[in-house]
Amino acid sequence: MKFSIVPVYLGKRSKIYTIRIENSELDEYRRFVYDNSSVVPNAVRLLDLQLKNIANKNGIYDEQFIRESPPGKNVFRITETNEWLRLYCIKYSRVALVLGGGSIKKPDKQKLKENPELQMVVDFLIKIEDVIFEAMQNNETRLTDDGFEGKLNFELVE
Repeated sequence: MKFSIVPVYLGKRSKIYTIRIENSELDEYRRFVYDNSSVVPNAVRLLDLQLKNIANKNGIYDEQFIRESPPGKNVFRITETNEWLRLYCIKYSRVALVLGGGSIKKPDKQKLKENPELQMVVDFLIKIEDVIFEAMQNNETRLTDDGFEGKLNFELVE
């Protein structure tokens, strides 16, 4: 599967990207917004405002995220006001985020593994992180204070 990372908000404090899978009509963040805006519109608006604030005003701080991946991986859930809405990302220090997808967590299921749709998003982002990490190790992709540079098109071989 081929994908690229594309900008969502390139602010003064941090850079926010999302994943665009080749031949998909929407990137992952816009699909998340489209899928959830009719169900929890206020939560989606507040989350989008939070992302704009992260990019332009506040920057990336650990308190804004909850780890969802095993140690050594950087997949997190972005915290926001609606505790059932989940948006996942790969966090690159205080410089950049790569947004994946997400959805509504089932209220009666406390653990991520009890929400298979959400677990699939986290597992997918772990694979995406591995591909980007390999490109960074090979100096094909770089992350500077200005965001990602170099190779931004990748292939996930499954």
